[in-house]
Formats: sequence, structure tokens, C-alpha cells
Amino acid sequence: MESDDMDSLFEGMVLFDPSQPSLPPSSTQQSTPIDNSSYDSKHHQNHQPEPTDPPAPELASQPLDENLFSDLTLVTPQIQQTLAEPSPIVATAPIITKSITRQVSNTRKKKRAAGLRIGYKKDDLDSVVDSVVTARSSSVPEEEIRISEVENRDREVEAIARTVVDSNMVQDMGEKPDVDNDLVRDVGEKPDVDNGLVRDGGEKPDVDTIGEEEDRKSEDCSIERRFEKIRSEIMENLKRARERVDSVSQMRKECIRRRRKAAEDLSMASTKYRELERQLEEACEAEDFEMADRLSDSLASADSEKEMLAVALRDADAECDAVDVKMQGVLDLQIAAEEECVSLLQRFSMDAAKDADLVLRNAELMSSKEINQWDSSVELAEVKRMELDAESFIVNEARLALNESVDHLVEDEKRELEILHREKEVLTDELERLLALVKQKESEIKENESSIEKVEKRITNAVSSFQEAQSSINAKYNNLLSELSQMELQNESLSRKKEEVDECFSQEQGRAAKIQNLAKTSADEANMYQEVAVLRKKLIQFILRTREHKLMLAKTGDKLTEDVQMLKQDISNGRASLQELSTTKTSIQQEIESFKQRLLFIDKRIPELEAEKKVAASVRNFKEAARLAAEVKALCVEKEGIQTKMEGALSELGKFEGEILDTVNRLQDTEAHLLSKEKELAMTRFQILLLIAGAATSEKSAALQLGDVEEGEILLGEAEVAESEARKLQSTYNFKEAEFDDLPKHFISMELVSNLEGKKLVELAATAHIPAP
Repeated sequence: MESDDMDSLFEGMVLFDPSQPSLPPSSTQQSTPIDNSSYDSKHHQNHQPEPTDPPAPELASQPLDENLFSDLTLVTPQIQQTLAEPSPIVATAPIITKSITRQVSNTRKKKRAAGLRIGYKKDDLDSVVDSVVTARSSSVPEEEIRISEVENRDREVEAIARTVVDSNMVQDMGEKPDVDNDLVRDVGEKPDVDNGLVRDGGEKPDVDTIGEEEDRKSEDCSIERRFEKIRSEIMENLKRARERVDSVSQMRKECIRRRRKAAEDLSMASTKYRELERQLEEACEAEDFEMADRLSDSLASADSEKEMLAVALRDADAECDAVDVKMQGVLDLQIAAEEECVSLLQRFSMDAAKDADLVLRNAELMSSKEINQWDSSVELAEVKRMELDAESFIVNEARLALNESVDHLVEDEKRELEILHREKEVLTDELERLLALVKQKESEIKENESSIEKVEKRITNAVSSFQEAQSSINAKYNNLLSELSQMELQNESLSRKKEEVDECFSQEQGRAAKIQNLAKTSADEANMYQEVAVLRKKLIQFILRTREHKLMLAKTGDKLTEDVQMLKQDISNGRASLQELSTTKTSIQQEIESFKQRLLFIDKRIPELEAEKKVAASVRNFKEAARLAAEVKALCVEKEGIQTKMEGALSELGKFEGEILDTVNRLQDTEAHLLSKEKELAMTRFQILLLIAGAATSEKSAALQLGDVEEGEILLGEAEVAESEARKLQSTYNFKEAEFDDLPKHFISMELVSNLEGKKLVELAATAHIPAP
């Protein structure tokens, strides 16, 4: 019997562990009181709630603590515990935040009591928690909320609020407020929010966007590969042109060496020829005619050798000229290759610039489209948020009014409950002090418990009248909180979408900038190759003008040489003719002299014969006189013949004398013309020597700059020899360099033109006063 009484004492009570840790925020939002199932879930693997069986016998047999009933707490199914966790939209709804904070603080005050808590109405609490959890875990419909539905729902919520406020006027605790639960239920069942925007702006990967990014990356790689391909093609073309130039340059060096060898051989042959002439003159002066004859043969052989070497030198010069023309051809090919590089780079630059403009236009169009969509989404989200804020405010006000109505209705019961608890505590104290009087006090405690149950039943009845409306409003409020959190997620999604749009636009801008950079690089390289090609053209034209001037001087020199040779031949022929005329004149003069001697003899003999004829006639020697008369007659006839011949000889002598005079005059004129031609030839030779010296000096500098020291020294010797010979001609003929204004003053090596690039080529052009393009 005693055991049965003890069992009835704690029947219906629930044991709470004060050391149990706080629930997570999600659970705190649903309900603050901790029931038996949450405690047992940490101690059992099956997570099944422990049934509320009577306490164990050993617990009942132990003496009661004096504070056993000092901290009894009435567990009421209030929904205010659902606001323990702050809403994500606290900043946008300060009134809701204040109410939540106030109720959370009230909840925390209720948790401060230490010791064991014994509560009732576990089933009612579980039903409240289950309803709240069900309301929070319900899926949000995805159909779009229309403005008319929102307005209807706002009107319905306002009707609920008015109904709840009217219920505050109820004074009788037994009376139940007339709440339109169907209306509340209808409101709770209406669709809450349109999640379309959240779905649209969420993190779902966009296949089209990924494909576009891959296309953009592939286009960037394609442009870069195209640029690298153009560069490699340019390098290959320039390499082939460079190889051709190097090959012809080697041929040119070989030709120059052969020409140099031919010039040296000709110089040695000319020196030998002059030496033989000097020896021949000395032998003639010494009247060593045998030596003179041998020297004459050697001189003829040396002259023939000199002519052969001169022909070889001319052939070498012609070969060098041909190689120079070939060198000019390969330089033209090199310039053509550089111009082709310019064309390729300029075409790529224009294409890249067009691609960059197209990318920028597409990026701007895409960004504008995305921004417009984002703006419309933001505007729609802002409208939704404002609607939800207004609805949340109304629902929260209705919830607060309902809670205040419930609190007002159970206020007297709470006071009576406190009085009964105090009485219970007194009775419990008496029970502890008077264990002997337990049986007596048990009846009183049972009566007290019966009274408590009655009061709690009245409270439950009062609360149950609002249970459905409160559950609907709390579910609605939780749904609104969920909607607001979804709106926050939507805002975050829209923000991320905006960041993605900005990032995509910045990437497109970077891509366009990269393509523009490639276009600029291509244009710069094209300009560089263009400048190099233009400079090479100008330098080659400068070299060609110098070469044309030299060729013109060489042609003039060849013509003057031919004229001098012709004049010398004329002089030689004239001298030979003059010698023949002199010989003929001498012969005629000797014949005339013999004619004169014969006439003198005849003139002397005829008087002698006439005297002898007279003597013979006087002595009557007629035969002798006839012979003498015939002899005189013959001498007279001979005299007449001699006189006739003498007159003819004298006439012919005068004619030859005239021819000799003409020949002498002609020889004098020819010699004067020869001197003039020789001076012109010397002047031409002087100019050629100056050009040779300048070109050799330029080639020497080029060889040293290219690292060929040996060739530089040889060219320096050639320049010095040419300059020395030019100075001799200048001193002989008194030439002045200022007289030759058209003579080039600056010389450029073709080797440097073909080998130098960029800045060095500009510096080379500056030495010849050629402006850079």
C-alpha cells in the first residue's frame, strides 16, 4: 500500500537532467523545454523515448530531500520558444528582432533554475514540438506568388490578428475565444514564396556558360598559336634569306680575294715592265744593242703578260660586279621577306584588333544582358522581400497578440498554481520533517495534486482553444522566416551572379586586352620590320648610287683609256709615217744631189768636149770631132733628162716636206690631245681611287665590326695603297677634292646592311646622313 501511494505521488511527472547540454539553435527555435526523449537519445542507440514509468523502488525508498519540490516548473506548450534562434533578416525587421530577443531572454530566465525539474503534459509538449518541426520541415512550394495572393493573404492575417486581439477581451477563463481556425489553416496552407528566382540564381552549373568559357579559352589559344605560327614562319623566311645572304657574301669575299690577287699580279707585272723599259733605255744610251735586243724581247713578253693580267683583272672586276649584283638581288629578297613579314604581322594585327573589338562588343552585350536580368531579378527580389517583411510584421504582431492573450487568460491560474506550489512546498517540508506523519500528509498531497491537476486541466483547456490558431500562426511565422532566409539566399545568389557577371566581363576585358596586346605587339614588330626594310632599301639605294658613280667613272676611264691608246697608236703611226717620209725625203734629196753633181759634171764636161771637138776639127780629125760632137749631144740630152728628173724630184721633195710638216703638226695636236686625255684619265683614276679608298675603309670597319680582323687589316692596306696612289696623282696633276662635288663622301658596307638589325642599322644609316623612317 505504501509503495502504491509512492507510485501515485510521482505519477505523470517527467524527470529532467539539469546537467544536460543546451539544444542546438534549430531545436531551440522549435521548443525550449527538454523532454525525456532528448535526454534518453544520448544514452540509447535506438533513439526511442523512454516511457514514463513510475520511478524505481530504491528511489522511492530513499528519504526525500527537503528541496524536492522547491523548484517545480510548469511546462506550458507555448510557442514562444521557437524564436530562440535569430532570423537571417534581423537587419530588415527590427520589430521582429526585438520581440525575438525579448522572448529568448524570457526563455533563458526560465532555464536559470538549478536542480531537477519535474513537468507535466509531456504529450501536449511533444505534439507542439512535432507540429512546429513539421511546419519548419515542410517543403516550400515553387510556384510563383502573385501580388493578388499576397494581398489576400495579408488581409487574412490581419483578420486573424483582429480576432486574436478581440480574444484578449475575454475575462472568463472557462470561456473559449472564437477563433476562425479554418481561416488560419487556410492561410498556413497557402503557398509561401516563389523559389524560381532562387533556382535561377543558385549555384546550379550552367553548361552553356562552361562551354562559352571553353570556347573563349580555345579562341585565345588559337590566336596565340596563330601568332606563334606567324612568328615561326617569319623566322623561317628570314633565316632562309639570311642563309642566302651569307652564301652570296662568301662568294663575294672569294671574288674580292681573286680580284685582289689579280691586281697584285698586274701591279708586279707593271713594275717589271717599267723596270725593263728603264734597262732598255740605259742599254740604248750605252749603245749596247745586243742587250737592248734581248731587253726588247723581254719587254714584249712582259707587255703581253701585263695585258693578260689586265684582262684577268677586268674579268675579276666583272665577276665581282656580277656577285655584287647577285648580292643586291639576295638583299632585295631579304627586304621582300621582311616586307612579307610586315604584311603578315599587319594582317594579324588588324585581325587581332577586330577580334578584340568583337570580344569587347560581345562582352558588353553579354554583360548588358546579364546586368538587365540581374536588375530585374533584384527588383523582383526586393518586391518579394518587402512583401515578406510586411507579411512577417503582421504575422508577428498577431503571434505576439495571441501569446499575450494566452498569458492573460492563464494569469489567474498561474497565480493559483504558484500558491499551490508553495503549499506543496510547505507540505513537502512537513513531510520531510514528519516522516511519521507521511500517511497523513499523503492525503493532503493527493488533494493538492488533485487541485493542481484540475488547475492544469483548466490551463490546458484554455490553451488548447488557441492551440490550433497558435500552431498555424507559428507555422506561418516559421514559413515566413524560411522565406526570408530563402530571400537572403536568393540575394546572396544574385550577388554571386552579379560577381560572376562582373568577373566574366573582366575576363572578357582581360581577353580583349590580351588580344589587343598581341595586336599591338604584332603591329610593333611589323613597324620594326617595316623600318628595317625601308632602311635597307635606302642604304642599298645609297650603295647603288655609289656603285653607279664608280661604274660611270670606270666606263669613263675605259673610254679614256681607249682614247689614249688610240691617240698613242695615232702618234706611233704618225711617227712611223713621219720617219718614212723623212727617209723618202732623204732619198729624194740624195737623188737631187746626185742629179746636181751630174749636171755639174755635164756642165763641166760639155765645154771640155767642145774645146776638144774644135781642136780635132782644126786638125781635121773629123772622126774624133764627130765622136766628140755626138758625146756632147748625148750629154746635152742627158742634162735635159736630168733636169726634168730633178724638177720632178724637187716637186716630190716639196710634197713630202709638206706631208712631213702636216704629220708633225698632227703629231703635236695628237700629243696635246693625248696629254689632255691622260689628265682626264688621271682625274677619273683619282676619283676611282678615292672611291676605292673610301669603300675599303668602310669594308675594313665592317670586317672589324663583324670580327674578321685579318680581312680588316688587308682592307686597311688596300685603302692606304689606293689613297697613296691618289695622293701621287693629286700632286702630279694638282687635283683638288673640292672640285669633285658629286663624289660620294660617305661609304657603307653591304655586309653591314645585310647583317645589322634595329638600332645598329639606324646608327649605320645616320653615319650616311640617311634619316630613319
